[in-house]
Amino acid sequence: MNDFTQRRAGLLFGSFTADALSLGVHWIYDTAELSQKLGYVSDYHAPGFDSYHPKKKAGEQSHVGDQALWLAISLQKNKKWDATSFMQDWLIMWASYGDYFDHATKTTLQNIEDGKPATAAASDSAELAGAARIAPLLAYLADQPEAEVVTACVEQTFLTHGSEPSQEAAAFLAIAGYRLMHGADLKDTLKATAPSWALQKAESVLELDAVEAVAQLGQSCPIESALPAVIYLALKHGDDLPKAFCENAMAGGDNCARGLTLGLLLGASHGVRAIPDEWISKLSSGLPLSQLI
Repeated sequence: MNDFTQRRAGLLFGSFTADALSLGVHWIYDTAELSQKLGYVSDYHAPGFDSYHPKKKAGEQSHVGDQALWLAISLQKNKKWDATSFMQDWLIMWASYGDYFDHATKTTLQNIEDGKPATAAASDSAELAGAARIAPLLAYLADQPEAEVVTACVEQTFLTHGSEPSQEAAAFLAIAGYRLMHGADLKDTLKATAPSWALQKAESVLELDAVEAVAQLGQSCPIESALPAVIYLALKHGDDLPKAFCENAMAGGDNCARGLTLGLLLGASHGVRAIPDEWISKLSSGLPLSQLI
């Protein structure tokens, strides 16, 4: 692989491996409980029957990661980005889905049932999950002009998360991910492209360890807390991709949505070779992802 292909594959597999790594401890907010459950998380684990994902197995994706996976499959099938086609596939996924339904998904599905067009039925959610799905779209459109890629990533996000914070987060992640795939420096890119409010929050806790910093920023799903946490992790541990992914998992809360976004940034920065081979080989979604590159 040349450098560009390495970074493109890194963006894609980084997003999915970081999500899968956090799945076993997803939405555990008590970090002492989290640590007691699995110790230091450095491999995939099944969430367990008492979790939000009782049927999930080690190496699988969260409900947000599954939507990103369906985006990858949709792109491969349709050979282009098309919002209408993706929403058709998205609806097929949820029709037989056996895992967690988040609020944005429930609202979007209800709006469609109430008669709204599928491409204009989004919730008003300002959670990070909508923007967190974009890695397959970024990888698929990697050789297209930046403006076209950003427009597509924002459009994808707005299909279910129709808020201004969601638009801002998607645009930032698309621009940063795109530039990192094309060889830009990680810290320079974050400081040049991140929303100023999120960058300031992240920089204010850089002296803290990940558990303390994310607790102070907020462990939960909304962009106002989750995006600064992602930027913090990228700045604090950006030189060590595996450690960054593990520290994100150990920080608890919505570590899956954070992982999907952190993974695309660090994966694009370092390339796929920085991701441990065992994480890639044990990833359930590995085959359809490899077919997208």
